[in-house]
Amino acid sequence: MTPISFDYPISIAILYYDGEAEDLKDTQNAARGLEEALEEQGHMVRTLQVTEKNWRKAVKLPGQVVFNFVEDETWELYTKVGLRLEELGRAQMGHDIPCFKYVTKKARVKRRMKRLGISTPGFRIFNRRSRVSQVRGLEYPLIVKPSGQHASIGISQDSVVIDQNELQDRVKYLFKHFPGEVTAEEFIDGREIHVTVIGNGRKAVALPYCEISFGGEFKDNWDVYTYDAKWDEKSWEYWGARASAPVKMSRKLERKIERLALAAYRAFGCRDIARMDIRVDMRSRAYIVDINMNPSLNYYDTQDATVKSVEAQGWTYGEFIETLVAITYKRVYGRLPDRVRERHFLLAAPI
Repeated sequence: MTPISFDYPISIAILYYDGEAEDLKDTQNAARGLEEALEEQGHMVRTLQVTEKNWRKAVKLPGQVVFNFVEDETWELYTKVGLRLEELGRAQMGHDIPCFKYVTKKARVKRRMKRLGISTPGFRIFNRRSRVSQVRGLEYPLIVKPSGQHASIGISQDSVVIDQNELQDRVKYLFKHFPGEVTAEEFIDGREIHVTVIGNGRKAVALPYCEISFGGEFKDNWDVYTYDAKWDEKSWEYWGARASAPVKMSRKLERKIERLALAAYRAFGCRDIARMDIRVDMRSRAYIVDINMNPSLNYYDTQDATVKSVEAQGWTYGEFIETLVAITYKRVYGRLPDRVRERHFLLAAPI
């Protein structure tokens, strides 16, 4: 498929949050990359740093399409901004109001996948009143995560546990350092594949897959995409975990992963774009371990899975962002902007 380009400029608003943590800097860099790419394509771009003091005015920043990158530490500001944009009928790129409850509540995602029959590792949810005893029906090793975090926050080599004592210690540690529930799920030993899906409804399509390969010191450790592996350039994990696209695999496995990713995308009502994080075991069984409804779009991150997939598709970053803008515009307004040149799609059009 080929991207969509515009014959004339439209106006776009980018809202972002300023934070010090590495994962928060990622969204700031993504906002900067979006602004530069869209301006290079000739569009009128307005950016605004959003705070608790100005968010009510910020949601009215002019723009035919709005990017919400207000990803604060607690996600409270992000949620308020997103919900208000929806209430105002703004063309907000990405997920809608019903999906907001899944953005920072990973336990809800797991429970719903189980109800819908979507392949995901066996799991158990703990709250602060839970008794962390034998986890019947699950096989060790398990990976233990805080359910209310994102960007691999709270995930390290210590997250993988091999018996009940380690499970109890890790759950206790997470309750001490993070609010909310804790998820323990079966650790899938195998490949990690990230699948970016764009579009809406039946016309949603998957971009070429990106694989996270674990080398170097990972040979003596767990193959886990930890917080350090994503963000800490001084860690051995960062340099041992490398993202690459396209991915080499059998056509049968490729189709299996595509069906799984698209089924989850549609079942959760994802809009415009989302990324499915999938583990594939030694028997080529695929499991969704996370659904990212607001995936990173950081052009400046050389390991950004979505950007890697875009490059494998043969698109420039600017073409990709323009296509996202067109997808969002058509979903909200029911048509493409006047005088937009829609190139012929070689595959199913993602709008």
